[in-house]
Amino acid sequence: MAKIVFLHGLESGVDDHLVPTGRKARYLRERYMAETVALDTRRAQACQKRLGATQFSYPFEGYDDAFAIPLARARAAIGSDTVLVIGSSFGGAVLLRLLHEAPGWSGAALFLAGAGVKLTPHRTLPRNQRVLLIHGSGDDIVPLGDSCLLADSSPQAVLRVVDDGHRLSSILSGSLDAAIEELLGPAGPAVCHNSSE
Repeated sequence: MAKIVFLHGLESGVDDHLVPTGRKARYLRERYMAETVALDTRRAQACQKRLGATQFSYPFEGYDDAFAIPLARARAAIGSDTVLVIGSSFGGAVLLRLLHEAPGWSGAALFLAGAGVKLTPHRTLPRNQRVLLIHGSGDDIVPLGDSCLLADSSPQAVLRVVDDGHRLSSILSGSLDAAIEELLGPAGPAVCHNSSE
């Protein structure tokens, strides 16, 4: 069976069985039977706490340590049956690294307020991958310009700007489903680099 893998954000919690408990994770498990990966962001959270939110951006001391376990867990979750990887905030930074660093991911990718430009050295997307980015116009954690930069780097990338903040709570009322269906369809997303809902 085709599988969707979801990589959660920095502050998302997990239950006693190491199952992510955030709203997006629960929604994707219930609706798509997605594999929601418990990334273990404790080391990244410690870096953020030590540096402060404004200084927690690449390059930062502890970069390799912050990503070691999340990257390993994401790579372990992605298999031959995976059809889509979704990265939210910090999970988007993990996903951006997977797009550029072997062993990585070369299939469809969905970024939800992705923090990849903020937290990694990567500033582009691979030119031959189906990528959709959703970012809130009122995001006060990850700059909208970061997603714009990524979208402009690839002819296969589409940016959707929504009237929301960093948590993108509004996308659970239909936009997320539409994005997933679009990415998994035969043609992929219609190429338009910046559209608003």
